Order: sequence, then C-alpha cells, then structure tokens
Amino acid sequence: MPRKKDMPHFPILRGESVSESGEFSGTAAVVCSPEELEQEWDEDAIVVLEDDLETFFNENPEVLADLFSQVRVVIAEFGESIGQFATTATEHSAMGIVGVKDATHVLENGMHIRVMAKENQADIFFID
Repeated sequence: MPRKKDMPHFPILRGESVSESGEFSGTAAVVCSPEELEQEWDEDAIVVLEDDLETFFNENPEVLADLFSQVRVVIAEFGESIGQFATTATEHSAMGIVGVKDATHVLENGMHIRVMAKENQADIFFID
C-alpha cells in the first residue's frame, strides 16, 4: 500500500506517552528556562521542555498545571510514567510525552512536527 505524500516516514524522536493517546500536528516551541514559559502560546504550539527544568517544575507544580491548561501537547526530556508531569497532563486531558532524549537539541522553534501517542509510546515526526 503506497504512503500518502504528506505522511511522515519515520520518527525523529521517541518517548513515553504518559496521558492521552492520539495525534497532533503543530509548531515546536523549545523552552530552556522558566522565563520562556511566560508567554501566550499559539493554538498549535507543542511545548518542548529541557531536562534542566525538571527541578523547577517539581518545586512549582502550579506552573506545570498552567502550561497544560494552555497547550494540547508537552514534550519533556525528563519525567517518568508515574509522577507529577503525568498526573498533571492527565488532569488536563493533554498529551504528555516524557523521556524524549535530546528533544531540545533536535527540535527547533517553529519546526512543524506531528506527535503520535498510543498506549505508552509516542513518536515525533518532522513534517516540513
């Protein structure tokens, strides 16, 4: 069966899905510091969190809850299948992807990507 021209062929990153399953396409927004969280998010923003932010979110769970209330998908280099990140994503019916190694090095601001989450696995595809 031939593939559609616009369908991704292979994932550029892989992580663990810790909440909602599904598919979402949008624009990557790489966040490496707490100050970068203080912004209005585009409707199609897929927030990508650097590993160093794990301590900040552990100490400020309300900021994580606020982020999940504003965006549909959050990708993190940190996190576990059971933890604050997963709980918050589930509470907000959002897609939460954890353990995505080097996400902030591979993805760039404005990059159009597709996230496909099913059961415990999530694949991230480059679109264009």
